[in-house]
Amino acid sequence: MSSMPYCADRSHAGGLFLLLALALLSGCGPNHPNTSGARGFSERALTKLQDGVTVRASVLTDDESQRYFGGSTLDRGIQPVWLQIQNDNDEPIRYLPILTDPNYFSPSEVAQQLHGWFSSGTNAAIDAEFQSSAMPTYIPAKQSVSGFVFTHEDGGLKFLTVGILGAESHWLFRFVVPVPGVKYAIQSVDFSKLYPAGSIEDLSLDQLRHKLASLQCCVTNASAKANGDPLNVVIVANGVDALFPIIARGWRLNEPVDAGSSYRMAKAFVTGSSYETAPVSPLYLFNRYQDMALQKARSSISQRNHMRLWQAPFTVLGEKVWVGQISRDIGVKLTTKSWSLTTHRVSAYVDQDRDYLLQDLLSTGYVNRFGYVTGVSKSSPQQPRVNLTDDPYYTDGLRLVVFLGDEPHEPLHVEPLDWDKPLD
Repeated sequence: MSSMPYCADRSHAGGLFLLLALALLSGCGPNHPNTSGARGFSERALTKLQDGVTVRASVLTDDESQRYFGGSTLDRGIQPVWLQIQNDNDEPIRYLPILTDPNYFSPSEVAQQLHGWFSSGTNAAIDAEFQSSAMPTYIPAKQSVSGFVFTHEDGGLKFLTVGILGAESHWLFRFVVPVPGVKYAIQSVDFSKLYPAGSIEDLSLDQLRHKLASLQCCVTNASAKANGDPLNVVIVANGVDALFPIIARGWRLNEPVDAGSSYRMAKAFVTGSSYETAPVSPLYLFNRYQDMALQKARSSISQRNHMRLWQAPFTVLGEKVWVGQISRDIGVKLTTKSWSLTTHRVSAYVDQDRDYLLQDLLSTGYVNRFGYVTGVSKSSPQQPRVNLTDDPYYTDGLRLVVFLGDEPHEPLHVEPLDWDKPLD
């Protein structure tokens, strides 16, 4: 008999808990969409024009997204991009959102994530707004359309590609849009001040080959008294165009080393999770640490491909030259050579990572030509060389040189330069 009131009390308490939970859920539902703030992001849009097609692009902040759509899309890792495409040609054209984000979200998919439990009226308004404001893919002749494409979230800088297809032509627009959030290390580099005005030497192809072959073998420490990883990659491309094909393959820019990134790094180490924009330790060339670093992370922070690049004090046929180092992190180890007492363990077979980059870039279709030059010096498992944290590495002694173009083409039709050969 004594158990009956107890059970009744538990039932009563459970009912109260359920009512409280339902009340909280209903109070945390989405807001009604409010499109009155559209002027803000449309007025700051970047504009580019090519052969009768004008594209304007803007990335919404979290506040703008939350107000416009009724809930935060960035909390779900989704970043709305507003586009306007004006077609002044005599034929219709089509926008290809898959070139903006290969895994873009559909409007109904995003709307569903903003739905509330007891908000049927608001949910319906959200659904209607997402459908009506989606970016059309068909642009009639002599008309302009606008709308949103829903991309994965980026911080610091958003690299946007807008691809458009016509009956006999195609257009490719590239935008680099600063966005709120975590800043990337590259954003602190003033590339206009790296070298004195007029000091950049422009080289022929043959001169480039000899210049790269005579370049120092490796990165160094800050004092330039100790050699580290081999300088095994060179990318030829003008300005920020060098980044678009790389980022299209899943490479991410790195964050600077600061309190925030150090905390996120430590958290990722403890939990074994990924950290796609993790800081990269400084290595030195041309009397400075890297101008930019990119990484392609796996599911754990202890495993990633990463690449450092420096803009060289010379160009080739008017195009910028980026000298770099690529390697693969395969684990973590203790060391006294880092303030954190830990560092990544680097794969010894650095040529595999160099050639992985070539395959990655060839698959984008933007490689015009490639070749290899000497300059690294050979090493083997029997006579390895070591980097600054004493990881051994083996190499055939060659640097990969990749020339990136502005227009994609068939990867298998790329002709290698008749320079040095990896199998020699």
